[in-house]
Amino acid sequence: MNLPEKMLLLLLMSLLIFPAVSATAQGAYMYVKTTVYVYPEEIRVKVGETFETYIKIRDVSGLQGFDFMLSYDSTLLDCIALEEGTFLSNVNDTFVAKQEINDEFGPGCGRVWLAVVILGKGYADGNGTLAVIRFNATAVGESVLDLYSDYPYKEDEVKLTTCGSEAIPNKALDGHVIIEATNSDPDPLGPVDPPSPDVNGDGIVNIEDLLIIASVYGTVKGDIGYYPNVDLDQNGKIDICDLVIAAQKFGQTV
Repeated sequence: MNLPEKMLLLLLMSLLIFPAVSATAQGAYMYVKTTVYVYPEEIRVKVGETFETYIKIRDVSGLQGFDFMLSYDSTLLDCIALEEGTFLSNVNDTFVAKQEINDEFGPGCGRVWLAVVILGKGYADGNGTLAVIRFNATAVGESVLDLYSDYPYKEDEVKLTTCGSEAIPNKALDGHVIIEATNSDPDPLGPVDPPSPDVNGDGIVNIEDLLIIASVYGTVKGDIGYYPNVDLDQNGKIDICDLVIAAQKFGQTV
């Protein structure tokens, strides 16, 4: 085979191979549809205020376990609680392999670490809440809530597993907290709107909202753990009235 013939053969081979490689890469990219994210994406609080943020998941199929880490500025935020969400436990009993809060993970850096699997058969599909994290704001400033995985380190992905420990590709989205100075003067206008019974903001009033209210039941304004957005009647206490308000809207979209 002479040189021109060899060059023509190489050209034809490249034309055949490139579309296949391109299609494979495109297919792999399109497969990453599952998203794990901090909700709300941005939250504004005052110094001394306690608030909750949620680690949520959407568009997942066959989830049997997860492992994530979330870091934050520990000079501004104090993590006071880390709880498993209801996404997996609604399917079957779960085993919590790791549930760690470390406010001194590094210089000025705190980290939470949660790893949970379903016991026995079953898996979770769709959208839901993986975790609830409660913080206390301690100083003025801004902090990223950095969602990631480690061992190996991946800055924009957490560990999700399905049958046979097969990994589920995903995209992890961070959150952002803005902490403002306290204002000793009461707001002359008062609250503009009453809190929504959809306390986790997923668009529907369901059992997750009732469970969140129950988790802080009995707390009063000023307590660590009192969450204003859960005080649906704004009377300064999380009580049966708040549960009734949410229950009356049960199943409704907002």
